[in-house]
Amino acid sequence: MPLARTFLILVSLALALPLLAASDAQAQRIQWYVEVLTDPISGRPVLEARILTREGYRFNLLRKKDNSIWGQFSLPRSSQAMLTPDNLPTYWIDEGDPVDLEELKALEVSSEPTLYKVAGRDVQFIIWGDAREGFIPPQLRQMMLGETLHVRYFTLLGERHTAEITLNRANQAIAQFLRVRPLDPESDSIEDQTMNFALVAKRFMELCDDLRFSASESDYTACRNTFYTCSEAPEQTAETFKACLGFDPDMLAARAEPTADQAGNEQGARRPE
Repeated sequence: MPLARTFLILVSLALALPLLAASDAQAQRIQWYVEVLTDPISGRPVLEARILTREGYRFNLLRKKDNSIWGQFSLPRSSQAMLTPDNLPTYWIDEGDPVDLEELKALEVSSEPTLYKVAGRDVQFIIWGDAREGFIPPQLRQMMLGETLHVRYFTLLGERHTAEITLNRANQAIAQFLRVRPLDPESDSIEDQTMNFALVAKRFMELCDDLRFSASESDYTACRNTFYTCSEAPEQTAETFKACLGFDPDMLAARAEPTADQAGNEQGARRPE
């Protein structure tokens, strides 16, 4: 190989290595972190867990005074698009079940939305109603143990896009935000804890909703109060949650299914004479 060509290759490598190192360093900085803000009224420090992606998408987690946990998704500041309030985003972690924010509209009791807010490039939405210290809401548990947060959103012009947000260091940042210990990916399972917890919560709230139409208003209110009281307990698991509620969706489903003898009797009763 000619000496001049060898020298050119070495110079090219010498110039490329710092660029590659800078690129790797920049990639490592794309991660979740905790920002300490100041409450404008009380002056007390307020924690937020957040991330800014290379494409300019932002995702924040914040706690309000009533202990509710909210998320905020923001489009890049350079984007000319605006989010539409007519079709709220859907988000999911890795290959998990999607959370459709459109369902929040069915929970509203007034004409003005209180569970979400769309303003230009930003949308804020409630994640958990009352998360006392030590409690990890199921959605945040998935973020702490996941790899990628996907957000499908819609613009005022009717366009649909999907943002992919890394969950790099989300475990540590969200743990600090919630003031809990980081989860152990090897021993803290998403499926065994989060999915079961969410299933129990969903089935119990369906039971409460049935009481709205089949029982008195006081029964419905008492059912929802029981749910909120049990969900606020710190270090809650699916099993302790079921024990607190006195409710097991698996046992309920088993009691609802007819046995073989019952099924045979029903068929006999319907058989024409």
